[in-house]
Amino acid sequence: MTSGLDPTGPMGDAPYNNDDANAQKMIQDTHYNEQNFGKWDYQDLDYILLSHILEKVNGQSHETLFNDMYVYPLKLKHTDFVWADQQKLKEIDFLFNGQNVDMNVIHGLLGVGSVAMSNDDLYKTSLDLLNGKLLSEQNKDIIYAPGNNALHYRGGLYTKNNHYESNGNGYGYCNFLRISKDGKNAVVLQSADSSHYGDLSNNANKIYADLFGK
Repeated sequence: MTSGLDPTGPMGDAPYNNDDANAQKMIQDTHYNEQNFGKWDYQDLDYILLSHILEKVNGQSHETLFNDMYVYPLKLKHTDFVWADQQKLKEIDFLFNGQNVDMNVIHGLLGVGSVAMSNDDLYKTSLDLLNGKLLSEQNKDIIYAPGNNALHYRGGLYTKNNHYESNGNGYGYCNFLRISKDGKNAVVLQSADSSHYGDLSNNANKIYADLFGK
């Protein structure tokens, strides 16, 4: 999040269900702000471009790379992309609740909120990121060290005194993870009503603090 890259148009605005076309549209709509280079500035754009770069480098789709990294080795049963068929999403307990969601927009946000998970799959994945199964101790320390920003955000997680936090919000859903640094203690809270996002985030904090301390 220190790339100095900024979107010049609305995120996910690419009207294509095609990764290459979306990548080209994203590049056209990207501005390099030299003054922001090296300074922390959260942008979904950075995750999106990284996802496309990984596709190009590996010669495989984002879905294939994700499944090979997480779904298959961890034997995740209730994880899928949000453009999966409705039956699969129903098994994950993730539906769009009558919202008119443009799948082209979602594809344009590749790598940013593209995946739906059950509570237990989200915990298992997070645990295995922290316990050395998916990342070496060296890489984990690099990725999740306190960040160079006031929020201490790195690699999708906020670093707190004795635990990590993550928050997600999109398509009317929101989710909150509070997990100890060894992954053994966690609170996972997901809701289909994002209108209470702030209250739910505070509740997740309180539950974790009550159970495991701050």
